[in-house]
Amino acid sequence: MRILIVATKSPHPACDGGRLALWHMLCGLAGAGHELAVVAPAGEPDHNRKAAHDGSLPYRARAVRMSPRGVFGAAALALASGGSLGVARHASHAMRNAVADEIARWRPHVVHAEQLHAFANCEAAMDAGVPLVLRMQNVESALRAQQARLRPGARLALGIEAARLHADEGAALARAVRTIALTEEDADALRAAHPAATVVAVAPAFAPSLQPAPPLAGEPAIALAGSGGWWPNADGERWMLRQAWPQVAARLPGAVLHRFGGATGDCARTCRHPAPADSRDAFPERAIAAVPLRAASGIRMRILEAWARGLPGVATPAAARGLAVTDGHELLVAGSAVDFAEAIARVHHDRVLRDALVGGGREYLRRHHAGARQTRALLAVYEEACGR
Repeated sequence: MRILIVATKSPHPACDGGRLALWHMLCGLAGAGHELAVVAPAGEPDHNRKAAHDGSLPYRARAVRMSPRGVFGAAALALASGGSLGVARHASHAMRNAVADEIARWRPHVVHAEQLHAFANCEAAMDAGVPLVLRMQNVESALRAQQARLRPGARLALGIEAARLHADEGAALARAVRTIALTEEDADALRAAHPAATVVAVAPAFAPSLQPAPPLAGEPAIALAGSGGWWPNADGERWMLRQAWPQVAARLPGAVLHRFGGATGDCARTCRHPAPADSRDAFPERAIAAVPLRAASGIRMRILEAWARGLPGVATPAAARGLAVTDGHELLVAGSAVDFAEAIARVHHDRVLRDALVGGGREYLRRHHAGARQTRALLAVYEEACGR
């Protein structure tokens, strides 16, 4: 099968959760013998050079020179179209033209739009009668609604954006032949909001065991990974630094919090690292993975990666959403700052618990994210979309 993937960012290098989900999907499809082409914005120059000359990439890359619209340009387009700012930012004539050219020249069997924001650039698939499948890593409208509750001062503006995203989702789901969600929870929410859509839950593939990075300072070292450019990560980092970290520091005098790619600024007994080019760098050996999100949708890929790299995890209930985990088996789940700090201290002091969490997490990966099985499930969706 020839599969054309349209994305909002290059999947290589897989340095954040969204790229990681896409990268593992591409590796699985290529490993099953399918031909892949990816149309995505060019992104950072160093990454482009690496992608352009790396023969090991499991797909043919077409990097499009474009940048997301600024706030004012996106606002003008959103007002004119009645759509959301988020989708307007990524709508691009250059991307649409590249997708149309790939369809005309390469004649893919199916076009896969990775996330709602990429869907706006896939008109050519519908014009050419090529089945279009949408994969939603998150329910974007639900995320904005959660953000509105967390930020009372911006509640009105964020509520409007949530409503517009909901409308954009409805329009996309109505036009996509199939829609894929990463969790049953998200799939149920989309079906309830848009009953006419055909929505299937397919969890992302993920390797059950990967090498961690070299250890870092701290007894314990606590790893806080996540792109600061994605607002749930930035909000979770602020909560961690202002509320949970003082509690952790009081309980564990030797602890060091290692922040990867988050906000600038210093905080006692923390170490800020640049956003890693390789996601492995954010998971040092013998560290504890902290996932303090207060808003979430989809699946937190950094929890999956922590398990694979042998790190026990402590997560908030929002961060654990979408995972069928049992508190104390695969993760420790804690909602308040005090409980979050206590959970980290428990993992540090109890080696048996630490090993059990890692073992439970890796078993969860084998049961729910096995590469070959999840790739077959994804291919079944494509085949249904093609009418096979």
